[in-house]
Amino acid sequence: MSHRDPIFLGLDIGGTKTSVSLGRADGTLLETRRIPTESHEGPDRWRSRVTDLARTMLRERGLAVAEVAALGVAAPGPMSVARGVMIAPPNLPGWRDVPVVAPLRAEFGRPVFINNDANACALAEYRFGEYRGTPDLVFLTLSTGVGAGVVSGGRVLQGASDLAGEVGHHVLDPDGPPCPCGQRGCFEIYCGGLNVANRVRARLAAGERSAALDEAGGDPARLDFRAIAAAERRGDRLARDVWNEFVERLAQGVGTCLMFFNPRVVILGTIAVHLGERLLAPLRAALPRYAWAVSRDGVRVAASVFGANIGDYGALAVAVEGTRAAPS
Repeated sequence: MSHRDPIFLGLDIGGTKTSVSLGRADGTLLETRRIPTESHEGPDRWRSRVTDLARTMLRERGLAVAEVAALGVAAPGPMSVARGVMIAPPNLPGWRDVPVVAPLRAEFGRPVFINNDANACALAEYRFGEYRGTPDLVFLTLSTGVGAGVVSGGRVLQGASDLAGEVGHHVLDPDGPPCPCGQRGCFEIYCGGLNVANRVRARLAAGERSAALDEAGGDPARLDFRAIAAAERRGDRLARDVWNEFVERLAQGVGTCLMFFNPRVVILGTIAVHLGERLLAPLRAALPRYAWAVSRDGVRVAASVFGANIGDYGALAVAVEGTRAAPS
């Protein structure tokens, strides 16, 4: 491997899995491997398993640790980017004030950079995606929950407490359903895939019927957004009610992003990746109710091209961006 073609190491930390990736500055992923996060074992044990895997991947490619230009970590918030610490990620119970950057830097002797997962995804879209180089864009995770990363003027918005872009907990309706975050009517309570499925399960438990349960194989525990979307396609009344509310609230949330951030592109994650224009077309049609024409003018609303690998590209982008931003 030429020294002109540096290698970057990316770690994408999730509640159930952690991925370790090797890639290049142009966004080429050379290899990705995943291991269970096993958060119950604690962060020290997790770190040991991840570093062992990273060293194995380098060794199998004949690469020395010294050839790694930098490590990038995409991790769930809340976090302190400046301190390199995960503060209290809700999907990693018991992990409070966990140092990430310092131990990895000591382990590998290489620069280490960290950002929250939504910001990392936004960086991946900005550096490597279909709309690469677009200086003003918003990435919405739109998966189990709703989060956002915002690139403005070619830079990720961090905010005073590294919480800029937490649109998932922007309140759309103060009289809406309670959100686990403690507020009511959050964007995420309406459009997070888990919350949508939970509302359908509650209606089924109350005696309503829906083809969504058939799509889930008759098991309410397996009911997810894909099952709901499939039932809606079949004309199921309950699924259609839920679908219509989802699209309207998604338009409200995206419209809010247009008014707050004035992006040129809004890129949506998992659910939009699966559904494509079936979701994007009605979303675009509903946007005039929630954003000025001048804010909508020329905006592209699209699904991510990275699909399930967006986290891997995100961690790589954090490493690449870190080296570019670091003082020489």
